Amino acid sequence: MSAQAETTNDTGLVRVSSEKIGRLMDLVGELSLSVSETVHSPDLQGLDLASFDAAVHRLTMIVREVQDVATELRLVPMDDVFKRLRRMIRELERQTGKKIDLVIEGGDTAIDKMVADKLYDPLLHVIRNSADHGLEGQEERVENGKNPKGRILLSASQIGSEVRIVVEDDGRGLNRSKILGKARERGFFGPEEEPEPSMLWRVIFEPGFSTADTVSNLSGRGVGMDVLNSTMTSLRGRITVDSWENKGTRVALFIPVSLAFLDCIILRLGKTLFAVPIDVVSEIARPEGDELMNVSADSKRELLKLRGSMIPIVRLDQFFNEVDADAERKPVPPILVVFNTATGSIAIPVDEVLDRQQVVMKPLVGRLASVRASWGCALLGTGEVALVLDCERLASGAAK
Repeated sequence: MSAQAETTNDTGLVRVSSEKIGRLMDLVGELSLSVSETVHSPDLQGLDLASFDAAVHRLTMIVREVQDVATELRLVPMDDVFKRLRRMIRELERQTGKKIDLVIEGGDTAIDKMVADKLYDPLLHVIRNSADHGLEGQEERVENGKNPKGRILLSASQIGSEVRIVVEDDGRGLNRSKILGKARERGFFGPEEEPEPSMLWRVIFEPGFSTADTVSNLSGRGVGMDVLNSTMTSLRGRITVDSWENKGTRVALFIPVSLAFLDCIILRLGKTLFAVPIDVVSEIARPEGDELMNVSADSKRELLKLRGSMIPIVRLDQFFNEVDADAERKPVPPILVVFNTATGSIAIPVDEVLDRQQVVMKPLVGRLASVRASWGCALLGTGEVALVLDCERLASGAAK
């Protein structure tokens, strides 16, 4: 089969289609699974194999290194996306009548090409909102003691296994009273409820939510931030929003560097296996009896008391409707795994923590695509399948 690659003698670069790299990553994933299945084969149980463990360890390390190299092949610099956004600033200046200085940092940060291809439209929506709603007009900025030219910072950096992308402006900030008023109209909060900023800003990602009085070609339809939220969900990412009155707004996106392989902890509850990304795990605890508390009359709301903090307990069997709602409540399983989420920590009871391993991710399709709070499925070396939990959606869904 011809590789059909273009080479240049002076740089030593080879141009290969992303489709072929994707195929290579699929094969590397299958290789990893085959090695694990072979190593854990029941036929090897009880055999006296000299130096087998050392050979297995070396083979596993080589496969892991091949996975890392294959992943790097599909990484591209964020500047590929940033350059396209830079060209849009001139058009936004013309449409808004404002002067905008777009500052770009970290353009050399690498990210999976599949992720980069999906980021342009959501980031464009955020920048449009900053230009249209966030930045004041030149006269208003001068009156407030600001530079007449508005500033939007677009930056990228790698933090652990995630890439953080930030869009930050120095405008007027989000209008709390207006957003809260609209949120109350739509029933997100009660008439007297005063939510924390982190809870309030989250409503701007709801479908159709907009505070604009008029609809323009830049904003007002209530679809831009919803698109961003949907895209981030599909990319296993998360969003944080911070805003300061008359100082500006910052939207930060946290996205995995690669979508193909995921470092996970494997958990078992009953006969069901779950996988959870290692970077969201805070700690694993074996609570004593006085550290478990019921805070509702029907004992349906439970808390873990951990070093003075009260952490909500989310039972997976009840969350996924695997138990009869009228059945007698069983004791909490012996192990609780505590996860960090944007809305705070949650604790999930499990029967056993099995292993930590790098898994091959496969998306859920068809009817399985509607499984709640799941990124997809993980293929394990034993040939079994584990459900990969999305702890952000698990926390928000359990709170409803």
